[in-house]
Amino acid sequence: MNGYIFSSLYFTILIFLLSVQFTSTLDCFDCKNCDSIASCTCDTIKSVDANNSYCILLRETSQGANNFEIRHIPWDYTPYISDPYHISVVETISYNEITRRWFSISNKIIYACQTDRCNRADLLKQLPANGLSLMLPDNWLSENLLRKSSKDTIICRECISENKCNHGTRIINADQCSVKICQSACLMDEKFDTTDRTQFCYESVCSDDESVDPKFLLSQITITAVYYINKKQLETVEMNVVCNGADCSRLQIFRDVRNKLQKDLNNIKPFLPMNHGNTIYSTSFIFLIMALLQAFISY
Repeated sequence: MNGYIFSSLYFTILIFLLSVQFTSTLDCFDCKNCDSIASCTCDTIKSVDANNSYCILLRETSQGANNFEIRHIPWDYTPYISDPYHISVVETISYNEITRRWFSISNKIIYACQTDRCNRADLLKQLPANGLSLMLPDNWLSENLLRKSSKDTIICRECISENKCNHGTRIINADQCSVKICQSACLMDEKFDTTDRTQFCYESVCSDDESVDPKFLLSQITITAVYYINKKQLETVEMNVVCNGADCSRLQIFRDVRNKLQKDLNNIKPFLPMNHGNTIYSTSFIFLIMALLQAFISY
């Protein structure tokens, strides 16, 4: 009789643990009233499906104004994300014509996580003002992006984006692009696309339109990158380049950027390392409980 009772208890607990394993929700803070870090508090919690969403803290800077967000986002919101524990950034490397120096600014930074209430408002102030401080060697930037004083024109390959996707290899056939002598800047993009398949698409065009504000044609690189906390790995997913160099629209320039890209992880230490165990019971914990119950029944 006792064996029957313990067996029933064993299977009841097993079913409960398995149901928690596969149906658990994730609690994320959710507030839209954060105008500044100093005044930002958030007590509102939203429960979401842990299999389809993760929590985020976001800071975005535009024209000197900061926007803050505390919420959750679905997995398919950003197609290139492969792990919920990450820090993603959008940063721009620009050239100052007055100081003749290269500098980096942070446009957006997102901390993403998938444990209950991991996107606390007090962590907003820990998001580094400079993001990951993405940078490239000064000599490489000057050599590849700046126009030589002796040059009036540059070489710009013109590629149409919808025909210049590389099916995941990040290398396309240069014969697909025509060569144009350009008076102004060459604008280039490499972006991640999953419309039909996972691939990177390339676009390059000469901007000889005189109506374009010259400040938008200054040499710079804007990089969207993701640092995966668990893998300790940085991946670039999009790049936008404004180039005034002699032949900077060569197709290898994006590979050069990835190989030479520098980052600074010191300012994100408050987020590294941390316990990223999911709020859902782990499989190993379930097996441990099963073993203990089985031993108790046998006894």
